[in-house]
Amino acid sequence: MIEFIDVHKSYKNFQAVKGVTFTIQDREVFGLLGPNGAGKSTLIMTMATVYRPNSGDIKVDGHSAISEPGRVKELIGISFQDPKYDRILSAREILEWHARVTGVERGEARRRIHEVLGKFGILEEANKRTWMLSGGTKKKIENAKVFVQRPKVAVFDEPTAYLDVPSRLMVWDMIDELREEGATVLLATNMMDEADRMSDRVGIVNQGRMAIVGTPSELKASLKGKDIIELRLVRDAPQFAGELEQIQEVERVDSPEENVLSVYLSNGKTLLPLIINKISSKGGIIQSVSLNEPTLEDVFLNYTGSKLV
Repeated sequence: MIEFIDVHKSYKNFQAVKGVTFTIQDREVFGLLGPNGAGKSTLIMTMATVYRPNSGDIKVDGHSAISEPGRVKELIGISFQDPKYDRILSAREILEWHARVTGVERGEARRRIHEVLGKFGILEEANKRTWMLSGGTKKKIENAKVFVQRPKVAVFDEPTAYLDVPSRLMVWDMIDELREEGATVLLATNMMDEADRMSDRVGIVNQGRMAIVGTPSELKASLKGKDIIELRLVRDAPQFAGELEQIQEVERVDSPEENVLSVYLSNGKTLLPLIINKISSKGGIIQSVSLNEPTLEDVFLNYTGSKLV
């Protein structure tokens, strides 16, 4: 559906994007992560034909952002991080205008607008000037533009910023519905739980380059030796350390406190039965077991050297 082909983009002497190549599949939710200044926004705006790359190309449903910008624009709808509309207008006026310029038939637009405003619980505020509304409500209206448009390619930049928990869950459900209807979704977010829950695959951008792409599970598994199995035994825990260290995937075994073993390894879920069996077969009595796997934030820190804030 979307191909980024060796994309380079510079501003004067600053290289914002340095040869980025990756593909987003049809009907995929693709999470885009990266520190501030990593190049995420530049990639999005270049795909949307707002910026022109210095070299390379981006193809959306087979259409080039360079040679067919008009066709690409017809396919894309964007919800920006900060609302982009005239705040003198009401929510209804904004959505009616957006539906008109994106080619939604008038009767269908009215139906969609009423449905989306209802889902967001802002029907009663629909005729208020948006400068009078809260930050969360303004963000709902920004998202609503895409949900009314229902584009082939839906781009959400921080879709749940400023929103409370029920509204976040509603946005997630509505994005799922878009995908089920046939949309491909590009999700740029600073919220790790959002990227983990929503994304079929995630790409981490750092210093203008794509550091890694994969499913959330694949990215976590790429951190070798970062799973931790903690075993609490009735007695004699240290005597089992050497036995466990013989397992190929085990990086090391520590005993942080009496009768507790911390096993650092890869593929913890797969190896947990083997570890329990090894201890039990040697007469060990296990009181409790816990498994801690790497998070997407651990992956981000590993590939960028910084936390996502």
